[in-house]
Amino acid sequence: MGSRSHSVRDFLIRVLMTSKWNCGFVVQFVVLSDLWWPVSGLGSMSSIAISYGEKGPAFCGIKSDGSHLVNCYGSNSAIIHETPAHFPFIGLTAGDGFVCGLLLESNRPYCWGSSGYLRSGVPRPMMEEAEYVEISAGDYHLCGLRKPLTGRRRNLSLIDCWGYNMTRNHVFDGQIQSISAGSVFNCGLFSENRTVFCWGDESSSRVISLIPQEMRFQKIAAGGYHVCGILVGVNSRAFCWGRSLDFEGEISAISAAYLNQGNVDLPPSDPMLSVVGGKFHACGIKSYDGEVICWGYTVKPSTPTPTGIKFYGIAAGNYFTCGILAEKSLLPVCWGLGFPTSLPLAVSPGLCKTTPCPPGSYEFVDASTPCKSPGSRACLSCSNGCPAEMYQKIGCTSKSDRQCDYNCSSCYSSECFSNCSSLYSDNAKEKNRFWSLQLPVIIAELGFAVFLVVVVTTAAVFYVRYRLRNCQCPAKQSKTRKNSGGGSSASKDNGKIRP
Repeated sequence: MGSRSHSVRDFLIRVLMTSKWNCGFVVQFVVLSDLWWPVSGLGSMSSIAISYGEKGPAFCGIKSDGSHLVNCYGSNSAIIHETPAHFPFIGLTAGDGFVCGLLLESNRPYCWGSSGYLRSGVPRPMMEEAEYVEISAGDYHLCGLRKPLTGRRRNLSLIDCWGYNMTRNHVFDGQIQSISAGSVFNCGLFSENRTVFCWGDESSSRVISLIPQEMRFQKIAAGGYHVCGILVGVNSRAFCWGRSLDFEGEISAISAAYLNQGNVDLPPSDPMLSVVGGKFHACGIKSYDGEVICWGYTVKPSTPTPTGIKFYGIAAGNYFTCGILAEKSLLPVCWGLGFPTSLPLAVSPGLCKTTPCPPGSYEFVDASTPCKSPGSRACLSCSNGCPAEMYQKIGCTSKSDRQCDYNCSSCYSSECFSNCSSLYSDNAKEKNRFWSLQLPVIIAELGFAVFLVVVVTTAAVFYVRYRLRNCQCPAKQSKTRKNSGGGSSASKDNGKIRP
């Protein structure tokens, strides 16, 4: 890298040149014959951070219990032993051999580890009463975005940097939403027009001269020698620019044997929720299913990117990436090459903020609340759209993400058929359970109904017979009277004297 005291030309360098990325820019990645060349974790502030260097990798994360305290694991003993035990942090970032966090109480950066360019503790020099909203680490430097100014200076933004060839105070015209540090450069995203600007050493990356001026971005993330961002619009796809070490004399064809050491994948066209940059690769969380996809240079042999697993957040190192599982455990997992092998801690799914969750995001609600400060909350980005064969069942609310479900009437994949088969099976089980519970009740009701019918019918028969019996009595009496009347008449006739 251009910032090292020793020359990169001492290494055997091969430059892997891709043709054209989907985004339209030619991007060149460096492939080093010595794949263990010390490099660092990169990226913007998050609830997790990855450091990588000569003394080994380290993973740090803010605890999920709401204490805002940090745990670190890995093989870098300086980072592990110097991790502050009682300092609460808002967010973390990491560079080559060091980790920095933004202190919750003072909104100032605090660093620890084994960097030769950043002192442990609060970086110096530090402006009096300076407070920061975001910090981001490169290989050997750290930059911090100060809180927005007020009054006549409200349209200015202040960024302070410390470290190798970076210690300086910067003033930019325009409000800045976020910053992200690359290997030896930095980039920022303007709030109003959503354009990107970069500064620093671009001799190895050309990230400044290749900035897409006409494009607008939601988010950006700097890698080793490239920058990726999520475009504004319904597609929300990733767009990357930059290049590898630009030594034309050392560019050569790649032999078949060397190609076996890695692959280069092009940026995806999937819509993204977030994106992070590693040394020679980038990863993003897809917006419709929460799964991770990576592109760029992949070293062989590497642990493959997880599939079928959702993530809340990710952070990239040099040749590996780690993410927070979107499940109750909130455990981190890593993939790639050279990552820490043991990560037994649950971490916060996102940064805690005191402001309400903005539109397009929802508040993380769980039994283990990661934010216990009064009025603070962790906001996560709402997913956008649904994958093929699925439909939106429930929209994104302030308390939950949107939910998609399979449209069983238009299945063509094995996953859809499997899900719908299990759904039908579950429905059949529910129906069987329903009938097993309701059948005795129904039989009892039918028996009671039959009993009522029999009782009513019997009563009706007896009533009718009773009424018929009463109707026959007058007829008999009439008949008796008639017979009695006929006898009297005969008597009278008999009593008459006939001639």
